[in-house]
Amino acid sequence: MDNQNVRKRGRGHFYFNSEKNDSTTTNKAGLMTMESTDSRSLNKNVGLLTMGSTDPKNLKNAGLLTMEPTGSQKTKSTTHTSVEEEEAFQKLMEEAEQEEKQEISESMEKLILEEDMEINEEGEEEQMEEGEINESEWAQSSSNWENPNKEESFANKAFENQEWQEVKSKSEKKKEKIEEEAITASRKKRYVVSQVQEKRAIAVIPNPEKLSMWPFAIEIPDELTTDLERPLFPGDSIFVNKFAWIEGRRQVTIDNWYRKDTGILSYQATALMIDVTHFPYWTTKTGIITYLKKKEGKAPLARVTAYGMERSGMLYAKQCRHGLDLSKTRLSEFVNLKLAPIPAGWMIGSNYIVPPGGSYRLGTEIMAKEGSQILACAEPFTERWRWLTKTGLPKVFPIDKDYTLKEMKLAEDIIAAALITAAENEEVGRMETSYFGVVKPLEDEKKRTFTISHIHEQKAHIAKVLNIWTKDTPVTAKTGFERKAFANGYIKEVVKCDRDDGLLQIEVNIILVPNEGLYEHDEDFEAMTHGMLSIIQVAETPGGYRDQADTFGLHAPTQLIKEEKSPRTEILKALFGRPGTDDSVVGGDIPKDLECVKSLNEEQQNTLSNWLHEGRGRLHYQQAPPGTGKTRLAAACIAAALKKDPKIAVLATANSNLPVSKLIDESAQINLGSEMLAFFASTARIRYGDQILLLNEHQLENKIKGKFVEKLEGSEKRDVTDYLAHIKDKPRHTKERKVGEIYLAREFKNAIFGTIYMCLGIPRAHVSTTHLIIDEVTQTSFSMMVHLLCKLPLVRSVLLTGDVRQLGTHLKELPEVIQSGYGLESVTDQMENCERVSVTILERCYRSHPIITECFDYSSYEKHGERVIAAVPAEKRTGLTKLGINLPVNDVPLILLNIRGRIEQDSASYSLSSPEQTEAAITIAKALEHRDPQGVAIICLYTFQCEKIRERLQQENIQVSVNSVDAFQSREHRLIILVTTSTKAPGSAARADASDFLKDSRRATVALSRAQSGLIIIADFEAIREGETWRRFITAAKQHTPFVDERYLEVMEHEEPTRDSNGVLNDLKGRSIEVKVEEVKLIRGGELRTGRGKMICNRCGNPGHLARDCRRR
Repeated sequence: MDNQNVRKRGRGHFYFNSEKNDSTTTNKAGLMTMESTDSRSLNKNVGLLTMGSTDPKNLKNAGLLTMEPTGSQKTKSTTHTSVEEEEAFQKLMEEAEQEEKQEISESMEKLILEEDMEINEEGEEEQMEEGEINESEWAQSSSNWENPNKEESFANKAFENQEWQEVKSKSEKKKEKIEEEAITASRKKRYVVSQVQEKRAIAVIPNPEKLSMWPFAIEIPDELTTDLERPLFPGDSIFVNKFAWIEGRRQVTIDNWYRKDTGILSYQATALMIDVTHFPYWTTKTGIITYLKKKEGKAPLARVTAYGMERSGMLYAKQCRHGLDLSKTRLSEFVNLKLAPIPAGWMIGSNYIVPPGGSYRLGTEIMAKEGSQILACAEPFTERWRWLTKTGLPKVFPIDKDYTLKEMKLAEDIIAAALITAAENEEVGRMETSYFGVVKPLEDEKKRTFTISHIHEQKAHIAKVLNIWTKDTPVTAKTGFERKAFANGYIKEVVKCDRDDGLLQIEVNIILVPNEGLYEHDEDFEAMTHGMLSIIQVAETPGGYRDQADTFGLHAPTQLIKEEKSPRTEILKALFGRPGTDDSVVGGDIPKDLECVKSLNEEQQNTLSNWLHEGRGRLHYQQAPPGTGKTRLAAACIAAALKKDPKIAVLATANSNLPVSKLIDESAQINLGSEMLAFFASTARIRYGDQILLLNEHQLENKIKGKFVEKLEGSEKRDVTDYLAHIKDKPRHTKERKVGEIYLAREFKNAIFGTIYMCLGIPRAHVSTTHLIIDEVTQTSFSMMVHLLCKLPLVRSVLLTGDVRQLGTHLKELPEVIQSGYGLESVTDQMENCERVSVTILERCYRSHPIITECFDYSSYEKHGERVIAAVPAEKRTGLTKLGINLPVNDVPLILLNIRGRIEQDSASYSLSSPEQTEAAITIAKALEHRDPQGVAIICLYTFQCEKIRERLQQENIQVSVNSVDAFQSREHRLIILVTTSTKAPGSAARADASDFLKDSRRATVALSRAQSGLIIIADFEAIREGETWRRFITAAKQHTPFVDERYLEVMEHEEPTRDSNGVLNDLKGRSIEVKVEEVKLIRGGELRTGRGKMICNRCGNPGHLARDCRRR
């Protein structure tokens, strides 16, 4: 029966990879005679068989000792009707397992004799031998799942008084001539269904380390199960007492137990007789179809996910019940899944399960935890869902204000399923890119630096390696996939290597040190340095998708909304667009005597007012375009709130470390002082060391020195002492979260700073929070926002600040099916449906030169009915105009350098670069850097372009930082060189999706708004015009400065420049360097578009003049 109760899953999962081989075709194989084999030799071989399967109908042709049991042996069973009965069955199995295991050591002749004696010569119906088990024995037995390594022996009387039934085989054994004999064991053996195929189920033995004379994987032909009330599904238990080996497959190894080409478990034998079938207790959860494969002539298959599963499950047509037809389903449709329990410790593969204790692994399985479940079968989702996409598919996000409570719960289930899919994708990628082999030590007196090489023929795999194995990323070293790590470290450098054999190679330099603690790891570490095969993996990320899935899957939001009356509930209601008790709450007075408040403009004061006057629970959003002072305002909000109520607890956070460090810096400048406490992960300390070092006064290290340590005892004192000893030279070995919890258990701080992930890992950093600030909130997902709120029982005021016109959450690496409509998008996408969220919009830009501000205002904000107004005069942004280089137009801090050139594509990552644009960037960087050594930064749209420019900067010994646009959000610089790479030059090897990349308006907005005093854009301007934001920026910029070509690089530093009559710089021959519009345009549709066209002022909209000459300044 179905169980609607949700079993809470365990935390701390181990995640591995999945195979994507979905074909269910099998290879024909014969069956061989049973030979007497020493079980020890089988154990030594620790492995499984190559993929292949045998159709039972063809067994006679394959050479089976006894081709088929005389009359197929079949069993019947019913599912259990209660959890108590389930437990009773498990206890009975445990008692049966307590009997001492009998070693099968008889000769082949004796086994065949026993087989002969079992066959009824008269063809009469044969019954199992009956036995008795009394009630006390029943009560004392335990779950067989917990101890699956015994052989089974059951008797019917054990089940007579139960409401459910275990039905043995009752098919008649017909007399037939036996050409060859099959194997009948003296005791039956329990197997668990691991995988279903078109004509069979494949079951595995629960204790592969004690195979003895039994096969690891066995085929259960459908002919043996026709009398059952339903087919066999994964998780079912069956008891086999007669089987036949398959010729050529008896020796199972770690290389042949699974066929990667077909995704099928390879079985060694075929069952000829089964006695008892146990159907486990199912739960029903609504999930989604995340993968669908339909191919003419083949049965369709799908991959489905629901909350409660550790990973998605492969759904074959055979597992579809009650009218579910995969040929008529669509990707992302809802489906009701029947989930079966799986014991903790079992390994869940992409379409199979295997027991613990064996060596049969791909290294990509996920370990089942307490309460884990797997897909058994699926049924149609028959309820009506009112919210659909334009294509008729269901969607759950943004959350609609008209959702009923029941619909909200279903939406939570679906969001949880999407989060499980996201977690699996992340974990599988991490495991797929694991390195297994010899680790080569490099010259290092501490013997801590090593190198490994990823070599592969597929670009897609190497691209995944490059995406996951990035600089400063934590790594671990193990001797086995299920072993504890004996060493930890981080990636020092990643280098792509050229090869002559066509293979792709990535060389990774890593730092590793042996772990300390309860386990002795020095010996493993020493063995690794001398050539021991080791597994190097990118370390798991704490928290994240699975924790969020628990929040939604256990219906925490709806439960709080329904049952709790608190400010937090009102905030959740506001976020979900639901009515509350204080819909009309407005802001109030602010403490204008504070210096940090006096400098706020009107819009900023409105934000502060809403923050301070929370009513019965306040959720406030501040739309803050680039440079509008949102971070300084956040610091002022903290100061004002503390002045109003010194007992509050503020958590100031963001999704990444850079905005957090800016929050700390701004807060320190307004003298919050000793009330501040900042947490940084070891990765952040390595990556942003110089910036974080400036904030040392407010970090945990500075708070726990001296007298605090003296108060501690035992393990706490050791942890804090070790932290202080290693924080400077070995930050990887410090325990920021653990020591932070120790400190906060004794000391209270009003203002705590850290990333969301960091603070969620320190309970005392968030459980007392009354006021929450999230900066760069567009990069915080809706699911994370809800998860965080459910962890803050005392929160009563929330300020979200960010810019919806800039980059949101990073979804590119997730499966496309869950990138939209499942709550993984930015929380700001939900705001349009939230009438109770108070909003302020900032307009005054304190960052950029007025001309730059004008251009990105027109490109990104004006079209949305918003505006960005320059708040600083040009005289205070002279970083480029007074630098001493020749600009195309005097006093205009914009350079539009048109470089077409070629396009090169990275063979590993598919990213792009332009050699000509690289050289142009180097020339400009060299000219600017020696005039303003700390004021120049280069940002690129493509990572390969970043790599090429870094290489050239290093060759020229130019100290200029290079970053991708995505990595530069929340940052700014005095002078920006922006390299766009894309081109329409004939013969360029541009990637097909380059145009879509340019059309991303949010990425373009970030790229064009980072500069304070000067912006140099290196581009093929015809190519980037395809993006609307780029096109509008160019339109505005062209009113101030013309396009110029590579001749500008020759006269940029010329000591005696000349200019034409329009004030445009001339080249060395005295000709204007301006590139006329017709020289940049391309022929489209047989027509050549020429001329500059009518002059239109971007400021006032009137013709006849440009914005720089407008009187409405």
